[in-house]
Amino acid sequence: MSSENPDMGEVSKANSRVVNPTTSSSDIQHTPAESDQEKHDDEKDLAAEPSYITGLRLFLIMITIFMSTLLAALEIGIIATAIPGITDDFHQLNDVGWYGSATFLLVGASSPMWSKMYKYLCIKWVYLSSVVFYLVGSIVAASAQNSLSVIIGRAIQGLGAAGTLGGSVLLISVVAEPRRRPVLIGSWMGVFMVSTILGPVLGGIFTSELDLPGFSLLLGSLVCFALALQWGGQTKAWSSGVVIATLVLWVAFTIMFFIVEGFQGSRATVPLKLLKPRMTWANALWCYISNSSFYQVMFYLPIYFQSIHGKTAIMSGVDTLPFLAFFSLGAVMSGGLVGKTHYLMPFQLISALIMVAGMALFYTMGVDTSQVRYLGPQVLYGFGLGLGNQVPMTAVQGFSKPEDVASSTGIMLMCQSISGIYFVLVAQSLFANRMLQTLESSNSNIDTSLALGTGASEIQHVFIGEELTAVTNAYMVGIKDVFAFGLAGAVAAVLLALLIPQKQLPDHQHQKTEESGTA
Repeated sequence: MSSENPDMGEVSKANSRVVNPTTSSSDIQHTPAESDQEKHDDEKDLAAEPSYITGLRLFLIMITIFMSTLLAALEIGIIATAIPGITDDFHQLNDVGWYGSATFLLVGASSPMWSKMYKYLCIKWVYLSSVVFYLVGSIVAASAQNSLSVIIGRAIQGLGAAGTLGGSVLLISVVAEPRRRPVLIGSWMGVFMVSTILGPVLGGIFTSELDLPGFSLLLGSLVCFALALQWGGQTKAWSSGVVIATLVLWVAFTIMFFIVEGFQGSRATVPLKLLKPRMTWANALWCYISNSSFYQVMFYLPIYFQSIHGKTAIMSGVDTLPFLAFFSLGAVMSGGLVGKTHYLMPFQLISALIMVAGMALFYTMGVDTSQVRYLGPQVLYGFGLGLGNQVPMTAVQGFSKPEDVASSTGIMLMCQSISGIYFVLVAQSLFANRMLQTLESSNSNIDTSLALGTGASEIQHVFIGEELTAVTNAYMVGIKDVFAFGLAGAVAAVLLALLIPQKQLPDHQHQKTEESGTA
Protein backbone atom coordinates (compact mmCIF):
# COMPACT_ATOMS: atom_id res chain seq x y z
CA MET A 1 0.00 0.00 0.00
CA SER A 2 1.50 3.34 -1.04
CA SER A 3 1.94 5.95 1.63
CA GLU A 4 2.01 8.84 -0.89
CA ASN A 5 -1.23 10.76 -1.37
CA PRO A 6 -0.50 13.79 -3.59
CA ASP A 7 -3.04 16.56 -3.44
CA MET A 8 -4.88 17.93 -6.46
CA GLY A 9 -2.42 20.81 -6.91
CA GLU A 10 0.48 18.39 -7.21
CA VAL A 11 -1.47 16.16 -9.60
CA SER A 12 -2.36 19.02 -11.92
CA LYS A 13 1.23 20.27 -11.83
CA ALA A 14 2.50 16.83 -12.74
CA ASN A 15 -0.02 16.54 -15.58
CA SER A 16 1.04 19.91 -16.98
CA ARG A 17 4.59 18.59 -17.34
CA VAL A 18 3.65 15.46 -19.35
CA VAL A 19 5.09 15.62 -22.87
CA ASN A 20 3.17 14.31 -25.88
CA PRO A 21 5.07 11.26 -27.16
CA THR A 22 4.74 12.51 -30.75
CA THR A 23 6.37 15.83 -29.96
CA SER A 24 10.12 16.10 -30.33
CA SER A 25 12.26 17.78 -27.76
CA SER A 26 13.17 20.51 -30.24
CA ASP A 27 9.52 21.48 -30.55
CA ILE A 28 9.25 22.25 -26.82
CA GLN A 29 9.95 25.86 -26.03
CA HIS A 30 11.07 26.92 -22.52
CA THR A 31 10.68 30.56 -21.70
CA PRO A 32 12.55 32.15 -18.78
CA ALA A 33 9.26 33.12 -17.17
CA GLU A 34 8.03 29.51 -17.25
CA SER A 35 11.30 28.22 -15.78
CA ASP A 36 11.20 30.80 -13.01
CA GLN A 37 7.57 29.94 -12.26
CA GLU A 38 8.35 26.20 -12.05
CA LYS A 39 11.33 26.91 -9.81
CA HIS A 40 9.14 29.07 -7.58
CA ASP A 41 6.50 26.30 -7.42
CA ASP A 42 9.15 23.71 -6.47
CA GLU A 43 10.41 25.97 -3.69
CA LYS A 44 6.86 26.34 -2.36
CA ASP A 45 6.46 22.54 -2.37
CA LEU A 46 9.67 22.11 -0.38
CA ALA A 47 8.59 24.77 2.08
CA ALA A 48 5.26 23.01 2.60
CA GLU A 49 6.96 19.78 3.68
CA PRO A 50 7.13 19.33 7.47
CA SER A 51 10.42 20.39 9.02
CA TYR A 52 11.53 18.44 12.09
CA ILE A 53 14.00 19.48 14.74
CA THR A 54 17.16 17.46 15.34
CA GLY A 55 20.43 17.62 17.21
CA LEU A 56 21.08 19.90 20.17
CA ARG A 57 17.87 21.87 19.71
CA LEU A 58 15.73 18.73 19.92
CA PHE A 59 17.69 17.62 22.99
CA LEU A 60 17.04 20.95 24.75
CA ILE A 61 13.34 20.86 23.86
CA MET A 62 13.00 17.32 25.22
CA ILE A 63 14.78 18.31 28.45
CA THR A 64 12.28 21.16 28.83
CA ILE A 65 9.33 18.81 28.23
CA PHE A 66 10.71 16.24 30.67
CA MET A 67 11.29 18.86 33.38
CA SER A 68 7.77 20.26 32.96
CA THR A 69 6.32 16.75 33.17
CA LEU A 70 8.50 15.94 36.17
CA LEU A 71 7.20 18.93 38.12
CA ALA A 72 3.55 18.39 37.17
CA ALA A 73 3.65 14.68 38.08
CA LEU A 74 5.67 15.19 41.27
CA GLU A 75 3.05 17.63 42.53
CA ILE A 76 0.47 14.83 42.57
CA GLY A 77 2.60 12.78 44.96
CA ILE A 78 4.21 15.46 47.09
CA ILE A 79 0.89 16.84 48.37
CA ALA A 80 0.08 13.55 50.12
CA THR A 81 2.94 13.88 52.58
CA ALA A 82 2.29 17.61 52.99
CA ILE A 83 -1.39 17.22 53.96
CA PRO A 84 -0.74 16.40 57.64
CA GLY A 85 1.29 19.57 58.05
CA ILE A 86 -1.39 21.61 56.28
CA THR A 87 -4.13 20.29 58.57
CA ASP A 88 -1.93 21.03 61.60
CA ASP A 89 -1.52 24.65 60.50
CA PHE A 90 -5.10 25.40 59.43
CA HIS A 91 -7.08 22.89 61.56
CA GLN A 92 -9.40 22.05 58.66
CA LEU A 93 -9.51 18.25 58.55
CA ASN A 94 -12.76 18.41 56.56
CA ASP A 95 -10.86 20.03 53.68
CA VAL A 96 -8.40 17.15 53.29
CA GLY A 97 -10.38 15.67 50.39
CA TRP A 98 -10.30 18.97 48.54
CA TYR A 99 -6.51 19.24 48.66
CA GLY A 100 -6.30 16.30 46.27
CA SER A 101 -9.58 16.48 44.34
CA ALA A 102 -9.26 20.20 43.51
CA THR A 103 -6.40 19.34 41.17
CA PHE A 104 -8.18 16.41 39.51
CA LEU A 105 -11.36 18.46 39.07
CA LEU A 106 -9.51 21.12 37.07
CA VAL A 107 -7.51 18.55 35.13
CA GLY A 108 -10.71 16.86 33.97
CA ALA A 109 -12.69 20.04 33.38
CA SER A 110 -9.99 21.99 31.50
CA SER A 111 -8.64 19.23 29.24
CA PRO A 112 -11.10 20.00 26.37
CA MET A 113 -10.23 23.70 26.62
CA TRP A 114 -6.50 23.00 26.32
CA SER A 115 -7.15 20.69 23.35
CA LYS A 116 -8.96 23.49 21.53
CA MET A 117 -6.21 25.99 22.35
CA TYR A 118 -3.51 23.64 21.09
CA LYS A 119 -5.50 23.16 17.90
CA TYR A 120 -6.15 26.81 17.05
CA LEU A 121 -3.33 28.76 18.72
CA CYS A 122 0.47 28.64 18.70
CA ILE A 123 1.48 25.39 20.44
CA LYS A 124 4.62 26.90 21.92
CA TRP A 125 2.86 29.78 23.66
CA VAL A 126 -0.08 27.64 24.82
CA TYR A 127 2.37 25.17 26.39
CA LEU A 128 4.32 27.96 28.08
CA SER A 129 1.08 29.48 29.38
CA SER A 130 0.17 26.13 30.99
CA VAL A 131 3.55 26.13 32.76
CA VAL A 132 2.87 29.69 33.96
CA PHE A 133 -0.52 28.62 35.35
CA TYR A 134 1.20 25.77 37.19
CA LEU A 135 3.80 28.20 38.56
CA VAL A 136 1.13 30.66 39.72
CA GLY A 137 -0.82 27.86 41.41
CA SER A 138 2.33 26.66 43.17
CA ILE A 139 3.03 30.17 44.46
CA VAL A 140 -0.56 30.59 45.68
CA ALA A 141 -0.52 27.21 47.46
CA ALA A 142 2.94 27.75 48.96
CA SER A 143 2.12 31.22 50.31
CA ALA A 144 -1.40 30.32 51.49
CA GLN A 145 -2.48 31.70 54.84
CA ASN A 146 -5.63 29.59 55.10
CA SER A 147 -7.10 26.32 53.86
CA LEU A 148 -9.18 27.94 51.12
CA SER A 149 -6.06 29.49 49.58
CA VAL A 150 -4.40 26.06 49.46
CA ILE A 151 -7.42 24.64 47.63
CA ILE A 152 -7.45 27.55 45.16
CA GLY A 153 -3.72 27.13 44.55
CA ARG A 154 -4.15 23.40 43.99
CA ALA A 155 -6.97 24.07 41.52
CA ILE A 156 -4.78 26.49 39.55
CA GLN A 157 -2.02 23.88 39.58
CA GLY A 158 -4.48 21.37 38.11
CA LEU A 159 -5.40 23.85 35.39
CA GLY A 160 -1.74 24.20 34.45
CA ALA A 161 -0.95 20.49 34.79
CA ALA A 162 -3.76 19.60 32.36
CA GLY A 163 -2.18 21.76 29.68
CA THR A 164 1.37 20.67 30.46
CA LEU A 165 0.76 16.91 30.50
CA GLY A 166 -1.63 17.03 27.56
CA GLY A 167 0.67 19.24 25.50
CA SER A 168 3.87 17.30 26.13
CA VAL A 169 3.01 14.37 23.85
CA LEU A 170 1.60 16.77 21.25
CA LEU A 171 4.85 18.76 21.27
CA ILE A 172 6.88 15.58 20.76
CA SER A 173 4.78 14.69 17.71
CA VAL A 174 5.33 18.18 16.28
CA VAL A 175 9.09 18.58 16.76
CA ALA A 176 10.42 15.00 16.36
CA GLU A 177 10.77 12.86 13.26
CA PRO A 178 8.24 9.98 13.10
CA ARG A 179 10.98 7.35 13.56
CA ARG A 180 12.10 8.99 16.81
CA ARG A 181 8.66 9.49 18.34
CA PRO A 182 8.09 6.02 19.90
CA VAL A 183 11.35 6.24 21.86
CA LEU A 184 10.75 9.83 22.93
CA ILE A 185 7.14 9.23 23.97
CA GLY A 186 8.20 6.08 25.82
CA SER A 187 10.86 8.10 27.63
CA TRP A 188 8.28 10.75 28.48
CA MET A 189 5.96 8.09 29.93
CA GLY A 190 8.87 6.74 31.96
CA VAL A 191 9.53 10.21 33.40
CA PHE A 192 5.83 10.53 34.27
CA MET A 193 5.59 7.16 36.00
CA VAL A 194 8.87 7.56 37.90
CA SER A 195 7.78 11.05 39.00
CA THR A 196 4.57 9.72 40.53
CA ILE A 197 6.64 7.25 42.55
CA LEU A 198 9.26 9.80 43.58
CA GLY A 199 6.57 12.27 44.68
CA PRO A 200 5.89 10.81 48.12
CA VAL A 201 9.59 10.08 48.61
CA LEU A 202 10.61 13.65 47.82
CA GLY A 203 7.76 14.93 49.93
CA GLY A 204 9.19 12.96 52.82
CA ILE A 205 12.64 14.47 52.29
CA PHE A 206 11.31 17.84 53.36
CA THR A 207 10.05 16.52 56.70
CA SER A 208 12.36 13.63 57.62
CA GLU A 209 15.62 11.89 56.80
CA LEU A 210 16.03 10.07 53.52
CA ASP A 211 16.50 6.29 53.56
CA LEU A 212 19.01 6.04 50.71
CA PRO A 213 19.59 2.26 50.96
CA GLY A 214 15.88 1.52 50.93
CA PHE A 215 15.23 3.96 48.11
CA SER A 216 18.07 2.49 46.00
CA LEU A 217 16.92 -1.11 46.50
CA LEU A 218 13.31 -0.25 45.70
CA LEU A 219 14.33 1.61 42.55
CA GLY A 220 16.63 -1.25 41.53
CA SER A 221 13.88 -3.85 41.98
CA LEU A 222 11.45 -1.79 39.87
CA VAL A 223 14.00 -1.33 37.08
CA CYS A 224 14.78 -5.07 36.99
CA PHE A 225 11.09 -5.96 36.88
CA ALA A 226 10.49 -3.44 34.10
CA LEU A 227 13.36 -4.78 32.00
CA ALA A 228 12.29 -8.41 32.45
CA LEU A 229 8.73 -7.77 31.28
CA GLN A 230 9.87 -5.48 28.49
CA TRP A 231 12.14 -8.20 27.08
CA GLY A 232 10.27 -11.40 27.94
CA GLY A 233 8.37 -12.85 24.99
CA GLN A 234 8.85 -9.71 22.89
CA THR A 235 12.54 -9.19 22.10
CA LYS A 236 13.95 -12.14 24.08
CA ALA A 237 12.61 -15.56 25.05
CA TRP A 238 11.34 -16.02 28.60
CA SER A 239 13.98 -18.74 29.00
CA SER A 240 16.74 -16.31 28.03
CA GLY A 241 19.51 -15.99 30.59
CA VAL A 242 19.20 -12.20 30.61
CA VAL A 243 15.46 -12.31 31.37
CA ILE A 244 15.91 -14.92 34.10
CA ALA A 245 18.78 -12.92 35.61
CA THR A 246 16.72 -9.71 35.80
CA LEU A 247 13.82 -11.58 37.42
CA VAL A 248 16.19 -13.10 39.98
CA LEU A 249 17.63 -9.64 40.70
CA TRP A 250 14.11 -8.25 41.08
CA VAL A 251 13.27 -10.87 43.71
CA ALA A 252 16.63 -10.39 45.46
CA PHE A 253 16.35 -6.59 45.56
CA THR A 254 12.77 -6.80 46.84
CA ILE A 255 13.74 -9.17 49.68
CA MET A 256 16.75 -7.02 50.53
CA PHE A 257 14.53 -3.93 50.56
CA PHE A 258 12.27 -5.37 53.25
CA ILE A 259 15.26 -6.61 55.27
CA VAL A 260 16.86 -3.15 55.15
CA GLU A 261 13.55 -1.52 56.06
CA GLY A 262 13.35 -3.72 59.14
CA PHE A 263 16.75 -2.47 60.34
CA GLN A 264 16.15 1.18 59.42
CA GLY A 265 13.37 1.61 61.96
CA SER A 266 11.76 5.04 61.90
CA ARG A 267 14.14 6.21 59.14
CA ALA A 268 12.85 3.58 56.71
CA THR A 269 11.14 4.54 53.47
CA VAL A 270 8.33 2.18 54.55
CA PRO A 271 8.42 1.85 58.36
CA LEU A 272 7.20 -1.74 58.80
CA LYS A 273 5.81 -1.06 62.27
CA LEU A 274 3.19 1.17 60.65
CA LEU A 275 1.84 -1.84 58.73
CA LYS A 276 0.94 -3.77 61.88
CA PRO A 277 -2.56 -2.26 62.38
CA ARG A 278 -5.15 -3.98 60.21
CA MET A 279 -6.55 -0.60 59.21
CA THR A 280 -3.21 0.28 57.59
CA TRP A 281 -2.15 -2.95 55.88
CA ALA A 282 -5.66 -3.72 54.61
CA ASN A 283 -5.97 -0.24 53.12
CA ALA A 284 -2.47 -0.50 51.64
CA LEU A 285 -3.41 -3.75 49.90
CA TRP A 286 -6.70 -2.27 48.73
CA CYS A 287 -4.83 0.75 47.31
CA TYR A 288 -2.40 -1.48 45.48
CA ILE A 289 -4.98 -3.85 43.97
CA SER A 290 -7.83 -1.43 43.23
CA ASN A 291 -5.53 0.77 41.15
CA SER A 292 -4.49 -2.17 38.96
CA SER A 293 -7.66 -1.91 36.88
CA PHE A 294 -7.42 1.89 36.76
CA TYR A 295 -4.11 1.82 34.90
CA GLN A 296 -5.45 -0.70 32.39
CA VAL A 297 -8.36 1.60 31.57
CA MET A 298 -6.19 4.72 31.50
CA PHE A 299 -3.68 3.28 29.03
CA TYR A 300 -5.66 0.79 26.95
CA LEU A 301 -8.97 2.56 26.43
CA PRO A 302 -7.29 5.19 24.18
CA ILE A 303 -5.45 2.35 22.41
CA TYR A 304 -8.84 0.68 21.80
CA PHE A 305 -10.30 3.88 20.35
CA GLN A 306 -7.32 4.51 18.08
CA SER A 307 -6.54 0.99 16.89
CA ILE A 308 -10.03 -0.50 16.58
CA HIS A 309 -12.13 2.55 15.68
CA GLY A 310 -9.45 4.60 13.92
CA LYS A 311 -9.84 7.61 16.20
CA THR A 312 -7.20 10.32 16.25
CA ALA A 313 -5.22 10.93 19.41
CA ILE A 314 -7.28 14.05 20.11
CA MET A 315 -10.62 12.33 19.56
CA SER A 316 -9.63 9.33 21.67
CA GLY A 317 -8.86 11.81 24.44
CA VAL A 318 -12.26 13.43 23.99
CA ASP A 319 -13.93 10.01 24.10
CA THR A 320 -12.38 9.31 27.52
CA LEU A 321 -13.79 12.51 29.06
CA PRO A 322 -16.84 10.69 30.55
CA PHE A 323 -14.42 8.54 32.56
CA LEU A 324 -12.61 11.62 33.91
CA ALA A 325 -15.83 13.51 34.59
CA PHE A 326 -17.44 10.71 36.60
CA PHE A 327 -14.17 9.98 38.39
CA SER A 328 -14.20 13.60 39.59
CA LEU A 329 -17.88 13.33 40.53
CA GLY A 330 -17.25 10.15 42.54
CA ALA A 331 -14.28 11.71 44.33
CA VAL A 332 -16.26 14.81 45.34
CA MET A 333 -19.25 12.74 46.50
CA SER A 334 -16.98 10.40 48.46
CA GLY A 335 -15.34 13.29 50.29
CA GLY A 336 -18.71 14.74 51.24
CA LEU A 337 -20.26 11.43 52.32
CA VAL A 338 -17.24 10.35 54.38
CA GLY A 339 -17.25 13.75 56.05
CA LYS A 340 -20.94 13.38 56.92
CA THR A 341 -21.04 9.74 58.03
CA HIS A 342 -17.41 9.17 59.16
CA TYR A 343 -17.69 5.66 57.65
CA LEU A 344 -14.96 4.42 55.30
CA MET A 345 -15.18 0.70 54.51
CA PRO A 346 -18.72 0.76 53.00
CA PHE A 347 -17.62 3.28 50.37
CA GLN A 348 -14.60 1.16 49.45
CA LEU A 349 -16.80 -1.93 49.08
CA ILE A 350 -19.38 -0.08 46.97
CA SER A 351 -16.54 1.45 44.95
CA ALA A 352 -15.04 -1.96 44.16
CA LEU A 353 -18.43 -3.47 43.24
CA ILE A 354 -19.15 -0.64 40.80
CA MET A 355 -15.66 -1.04 39.33
CA VAL A 356 -16.35 -4.75 38.77
CA ALA A 357 -19.50 -3.87 36.83
CA GLY A 358 -17.62 -1.29 34.78
CA MET A 359 -14.71 -3.61 33.99
CA ALA A 360 -17.11 -6.39 33.01
CA LEU A 361 -18.70 -4.03 30.47
CA PHE A 362 -15.26 -3.02 29.19
CA TYR A 363 -14.50 -6.71 28.63
CA THR A 364 -17.63 -7.13 26.45
CA MET A 365 -16.49 -4.46 23.99
CA GLY A 366 -15.44 -5.63 20.55
CA VAL A 367 -14.44 -4.36 17.13
CA ASP A 368 -18.02 -3.35 16.28
CA THR A 369 -19.01 -1.74 19.60
CA SER A 370 -20.94 1.49 19.07
CA GLN A 371 -20.08 4.81 20.72
CA VAL A 372 -23.14 4.59 22.98
CA ARG A 373 -22.05 1.20 24.32
CA TYR A 374 -18.58 2.29 25.40
CA LEU A 375 -20.03 5.27 27.27
CA GLY A 376 -21.65 3.10 29.97
CA PRO A 377 -18.48 1.33 31.13
CA GLN A 378 -16.68 4.65 31.48
CA VAL A 379 -19.47 6.17 33.56
CA LEU A 380 -19.70 3.15 35.87
CA TYR A 381 -16.00 2.53 36.27
CA GLY A 382 -15.02 6.19 36.58
CA PHE A 383 -17.62 6.86 39.26
CA GLY A 384 -16.71 3.69 41.17
CA LEU A 385 -13.01 4.49 41.09
CA GLY A 386 -13.55 8.05 42.26
CA LEU A 387 -15.81 6.91 45.08
CA GLY A 388 -13.07 4.90 46.79
CA ASN A 389 -9.80 6.29 45.47
CA GLN A 390 -9.08 8.78 48.26
CA VAL A 391 -10.63 6.80 51.14
CA PRO A 392 -7.42 4.94 52.15
CA MET A 393 -5.63 8.28 52.57
CA THR A 394 -8.41 9.52 54.82
CA ALA A 395 -8.38 6.26 56.79
CA VAL A 396 -4.69 6.26 57.69
CA GLN A 397 -4.72 9.96 58.49
CA GLY A 398 -7.67 9.47 60.80
CA PHE A 399 -6.40 6.40 62.67
CA SER A 400 -2.62 6.99 62.77
CA LYS A 401 -0.71 8.70 65.53
CA PRO A 402 0.10 12.35 64.71
CA GLU A 403 3.81 11.58 64.27
CA ASP A 404 3.00 8.68 61.90
CA VAL A 405 0.47 10.41 59.65
CA ALA A 406 2.98 11.60 57.05
CA SER A 407 4.65 8.18 56.72
CA SER A 408 1.32 6.31 56.64
CA THR A 409 0.00 8.61 53.93
CA GLY A 410 3.21 8.10 51.98
CA ILE A 411 2.73 4.33 52.19
CA MET A 412 -0.75 4.62 50.67
CA LEU A 413 0.42 6.81 47.82
CA MET A 414 3.44 4.60 47.29
CA CYS A 415 1.15 1.56 46.95
CA GLN A 416 -0.93 3.40 44.36
CA SER A 417 2.12 4.50 42.39
CA ILE A 418 4.01 1.20 42.49
CA SER A 419 0.79 -0.49 41.46
CA GLY A 420 1.03 1.58 38.29
CA ILE A 421 4.56 0.42 37.59
CA TYR A 422 3.87 -3.29 38.15
CA PHE A 423 0.43 -3.62 36.59
CA VAL A 424 1.12 -1.42 33.57
CA LEU A 425 4.18 -3.53 32.78
CA VAL A 426 2.30 -6.80 33.30
CA ALA A 427 -0.54 -5.55 31.09
CA GLN A 428 1.88 -4.46 28.38
CA SER A 429 3.58 -7.85 28.40
CA LEU A 430 0.19 -9.61 28.33
CA PHE A 431 -1.07 -7.41 25.49
CA ALA A 432 2.05 -7.77 23.33
CA ASN A 433 2.41 -11.53 23.81
CA ARG A 434 -1.28 -12.28 23.18
CA MET A 435 -1.30 -10.03 20.13
CA LEU A 436 1.76 -11.76 18.66
CA GLN A 437 0.32 -15.22 19.40
CA THR A 438 -2.94 -14.29 17.66
CA LEU A 439 -1.14 -12.94 14.59
CA GLU A 440 1.09 -16.02 14.33
CA SER A 441 -1.94 -18.32 14.46
CA SER A 442 -3.96 -16.31 11.92
CA ASN A 443 -2.25 -17.93 8.89
CA SER A 444 -1.37 -14.49 7.54
CA ASN A 445 1.98 -13.33 6.20
CA ILE A 446 2.05 -10.21 8.35
CA ASP A 447 5.40 -9.14 9.73
CA THR A 448 4.74 -9.39 13.49
CA SER A 449 7.51 -6.93 14.31
CA LEU A 450 5.89 -4.40 11.97
CA ALA A 451 2.47 -4.96 13.56
CA LEU A 452 3.90 -4.56 17.05
CA GLY A 453 5.99 -1.54 16.11
CA THR A 454 3.22 0.32 14.29
CA GLY A 455 1.44 2.89 16.42
CA ALA A 456 -2.17 2.19 17.37
CA SER A 457 -3.42 5.16 15.37
CA GLU A 458 -1.37 4.17 12.31
CA ILE A 459 -2.51 0.58 11.71
CA GLN A 460 -5.52 1.83 9.72
CA HIS A 461 -3.08 3.45 7.26
CA VAL A 462 -0.28 0.85 7.20
CA PHE A 463 -2.44 -2.26 6.66
CA ILE A 464 -5.36 -2.85 4.28
CA GLY A 465 -7.90 -5.54 3.53
CA GLU A 466 -7.39 -8.91 5.19
CA GLU A 467 -4.15 -7.76 6.81
CA LEU A 468 -5.96 -4.89 8.54
CA THR A 469 -8.68 -7.27 9.73
CA ALA A 470 -6.09 -9.67 11.13
CA VAL A 471 -4.18 -6.90 12.93
CA THR A 472 -7.30 -5.28 14.44
CA ASN A 473 -8.53 -8.69 15.61
CA ALA A 474 -5.13 -9.32 17.21
CA TYR A 475 -5.27 -5.91 18.89
CA MET A 476 -8.76 -6.70 20.18
CA VAL A 477 -7.64 -10.04 21.65
CA GLY A 478 -4.79 -8.32 23.47
CA ILE A 479 -7.00 -5.49 24.73
CA LYS A 480 -9.71 -7.89 25.94
CA ASP A 481 -7.10 -9.85 27.89
CA VAL A 482 -5.88 -6.63 29.49
CA PHE A 483 -9.44 -5.73 30.47
CA ALA A 484 -9.91 -9.25 31.87
CA PHE A 485 -6.77 -8.68 33.93
CA GLY A 486 -8.27 -5.41 35.18
CA LEU A 487 -11.55 -7.18 35.97
CA ALA A 488 -9.66 -9.68 38.12
CA GLY A 489 -8.07 -6.77 39.98
CA ALA A 490 -11.47 -5.19 40.64
CA VAL A 491 -12.84 -8.51 41.95
CA ALA A 492 -9.81 -8.83 44.24
CA ALA A 493 -10.52 -5.29 45.49
CA VAL A 494 -14.03 -6.41 46.53
CA LEU A 495 -12.56 -9.25 48.60
CA LEU A 496 -9.91 -7.00 50.14
CA ALA A 497 -12.54 -4.42 51.08
CA LEU A 498 -14.09 -7.05 53.37
CA LEU A 499 -10.81 -7.16 55.34
CA ILE A 500 -10.91 -3.45 56.16
CA PRO A 501 -12.23 -2.77 59.69
CA GLN A 502 -15.67 -1.18 59.67
CA LYS A 503 -14.89 1.72 61.97
CA GLN A 504 -15.98 5.33 61.99
CA LEU A 505 -13.40 8.07 61.69
CA PRO A 506 -12.57 9.50 65.13
CA ASP A 507 -13.93 12.97 65.82
CA HIS A 508 -10.67 14.89 65.95
CA GLN A 509 -12.28 18.12 67.09
CA HIS A 510 -13.92 16.34 70.02
CA GLN A 511 -10.66 14.54 70.75
CA LYS A 512 -8.74 17.83 70.87
CA THR A 513 -11.31 19.33 73.25
CA GLU A 514 -10.96 16.38 75.62
CA GLU A 515 -7.17 16.59 75.51
CA SER A 516 -7.15 20.31 76.26
CA GLY A 517 -9.62 19.78 79.11
CA THR A 518 -7.47 17.02 80.57
CA ALA A 519 -4.41 19.18 80.33
